[in-house]
Formats: sequence, C-alpha cells, structure tokens
Amino acid sequence: MDIQELVMDPVSPSDAYDAIIFVSPTSVEMGWRNVSELLKAQPGIQLAAVGRSTAEKIKAKGGLAFAPEGQGGGASLVKQLQGELNLSSSTVLVVSAEGGSEGLEQLLGCEGSVVKTHACYRRSDIQDPIGAGMLAQLEMGLDGWIVTSRKSLANIFVQFQGQEALLTAAPLFVNHSTIAEKAMALGVTTVFVCQDAGEAMVHSLEDWFQSLGLEQ
Repeated sequence: MDIQELVMDPVSPSDAYDAIIFVSPTSVEMGWRNVSELLKAQPGIQLAAVGRSTAEKIKAKGGLAFAPEGQGGGASLVKQLQGELNLSSSTVLVVSAEGGSEGLEQLLGCEGSVVKTHACYRRSDIQDPIGAGMLAQLEMGLDGWIVTSRKSLANIFVQFQGQEALLTAAPLFVNHSTIAEKAMALGVTTVFVCQDAGEAMVHSLEDWFQSLGLEQ
C-alpha cells in the first residue's frame, strides 16, 4: 500500500464535538496536528481509537484515548461509546483515510450521532506484481506473513498473481477476524488472529516460530 498525506485545513477550534475517533495509527500521525488547536480549545472532548495500537499512538502524542478490548473495530468501539456518551445527541469527528469504508460512520449514524469526517491521508494499491528476484528468494516458500487490512490482503494477492500458492500455504497473522475470514475465502489455510497489530502480533509470531524450532 502507498500512503499519501493530504494537505488539509486544520479543524476549526470553534467547532463543537463530543468525541474524536481515530481509525488507525496513520490517522493519528497525519491528522493529529489538524485537531490539536481544537483539543486545546476544548479539552473535554473524548478521544477514542478503533484499536489499542491506535490508542498507543494517541498516547505518544500526549493525549488519552480509550479503545475496545480484544480485536477492536468499529462495532466494538461503538458499543463501548454507548457507555461513555449519549450517542443520540453527540457530534463525532472521525479522522480517517480518504475513501474509507464508512462502516464506523454508518454505525454511529444508526445510533443517532451527527458524524463528520476529516480525511487526512489517501491509500492506493501498488500495482507492480512481485518481481522475479523476490520470487527466486521465495522459491522455498514463506515462513509467514502479516496483513492488517482487507484492502492490503487483496492487493498482495494481486501482486502474487500466478504465485498465490506461496501465500495460501504460509501461516498468515492478522489483527482482526474479518481479515481472517477474507483470507480463508481466498484459500489461506492457516490464519492466526491477534488482538492487535503490535505486541500481540509479535508474541504470536514468536510462539509460532518457536513451535517449529525456527530461529527468529
């Protein structure tokens, strides 16, 4: 995936929001400065993240945010927000990628929230198929691979066109069950679902390779 930061005007500090939700660590990195003046003007705004890795990014920026336990995701976050806010009378800003799935916004809208979005980056597929040199390196197969979104999963299969068996035969580590479901539909036979794309994924990789007696 290629990620391009978008040049956007900062969110006005006079705009009224009850919560700001960041959808990914990238949204924090590329969107934080655009909401910093708003947070200074309105320190009572609730910060939230769709997963713990994103919450950790917010913490590194000096903010405190809550995130759902386990895999996270939009549905889990909205369920937790129900205990934090009166969603039917709340205005929520979602800091996200341009052209995102809009699933979170739809869930919030169903709860009666007024939802506004701030797209601070753009994602695009890398179209070049995997090169002959890398294929030669992988001729003995993959020991494992990692994917953190359904979009990137699909793009990897495009890049491995004609060599999909390298992917389907190798253990895949993902950070959400929805990615695992799509991977299995594409033929991947071994998928590990980790609680997040950070520490939990590293531990899962360590456990897998240790069980095989492979050096990390």
